[in-house]
Amino acid sequence: MHNILILFFFYLIILISTLGFGFLINSKNEKETSLGILGLKGIFILILLSYVTNFFVQHNFIHNSAIILAGLYLFASNFKIKNYLNNYKLIFILVLISFLGILIYKNHDDFFYYHFGYTLSLVNFTKLIGIGNFEHGFRTPSSIFYLNSLFYLPVIKYFMMHSGAIFFMVFSNFFLLEKIFISKKLNKNLFIVFLSILSFIFINTVFSRISEHGTDRSALILIFIFAVIILESLNNKNHNFENFKYYYNQILIVLFLIISLKVFYLIYLIFLIPWLYNYRKVLINFNNLRRILFNKFTLFFSCGLILIIITSFFNSGCLIYPASFTCLDNFSWSIQISEVKAMNGWYELWSKAGASPTYRVENPQFYIQNFNWLNNWFTNYFFNKVSDFLLVLLFILIVIFFVFKGKQKIKTKISYKLFYIPLLILFIEWFYNHPALRYGGFSVLALLLFVPFSSFISKNFRKKNIYKKTKILLL
Repeated sequence: MHNILILFFFYLIILISTLGFGFLINSKNEKETSLGILGLKGIFILILLSYVTNFFVQHNFIHNSAIILAGLYLFASNFKIKNYLNNYKLIFILVLISFLGILIYKNHDDFFYYHFGYTLSLVNFTKLIGIGNFEHGFRTPSSIFYLNSLFYLPVIKYFMMHSGAIFFMVFSNFFLLEKIFISKKLNKNLFIVFLSILSFIFINTVFSRISEHGTDRSALILIFIFAVIILESLNNKNHNFENFKYYYNQILIVLFLIISLKVFYLIYLIFLIPWLYNYRKVLINFNNLRRILFNKFTLFFSCGLILIIITSFFNSGCLIYPASFTCLDNFSWSIQISEVKAMNGWYELWSKAGASPTYRVENPQFYIQNFNWLNNWFTNYFFNKVSDFLLVLLFILIVIFFVFKGKQKIKTKISYKLFYIPLLILFIEWFYNHPALRYGGFSVLALLLFVPFSSFISKNFRKKNIYKKTKILLL
């Protein structure tokens, strides 16, 4: 019991410190009252600090204690309880429940394979170069390792170095609950409310096992947050510069976190094209464009991407591993391009059900080309992994339908085409290149169903006791 109380104390200290760093990048005139966004901003800053400082110092007790204490000071200097008083009960319950994730017996299967090893190397060494030669797990660094390395602290030592995924989950839950309950007058965008309800239910059922999170689930969770922010901005009638800037800052924060967790999520930059087009009248003003280009969030986002690419290059000789066209094999630490191509083929083979711990197809190169893999994929992967997942989605939608469906028709204009088109493009890319649920499939398939369903139910819902039903359902 004594050890559990110590862990809980440090869990709260880290959580509060993270919120403190969230306040750090708020503008003086920006009154951000979403603890979810503040927490994600805090994680964003902590990750940037972790990448930068590891070039110069080890992430030992002194370094990490200084960072956590700085976050506590920032929190104490900026936190005003009256801004968050309405949600304190909900937040306290969520914090207590999320702490159970710290006490898990089993970590992710790859934790002792390379997750812990990579994190521990950040604690003991600086300027890591060429570690991709140790094993292929070290060639694909994730920001969650850099975040976890900051949690090596006095007294608890290594025992919070698996907890980064929990903080991603708890702040994402904060964000969604705030979207659901922020307006009890029901005069806000019900489309966003229902999308947040569906996302919250999905995250806390399908992704309930913290031991399965690894480097994948946190990014998949954040994709739901990303979707809510973009769709809320597309349905905001006030297309002025201040609204654009508000959503732009949030989008860059969440998008960076997604990409930093898995660098192949760079493809999600595609969402920015139609979204920026939607605000073209704002951006056509040169002064507005200049203010955005020299915005601190643009600067942090750009620096963050550069740090990710530099780290990948120092690890393997590739700017983006395992994209062989980004690799330079003339450095002493570089992975040979032939080996990079072989690993890329292996990842594709695995995702297309051509290999498993117990079997491997005879001709891998022929198998992964075109749709030669399709029949085997349907037999060995679609049934029963994808099919079971689709049934889970269908069950969630049926429950929401019968709980909230009403006879009353509500006339309201909902816009999601500019989000849905790139989502369909991502689905096609996912299905053709890496059709495994963990490689983006969970969130893409769910959002393909959740977005139009949220639009439908928000126009055909039963007003009576909607928030009471929602609380019971989420509980």
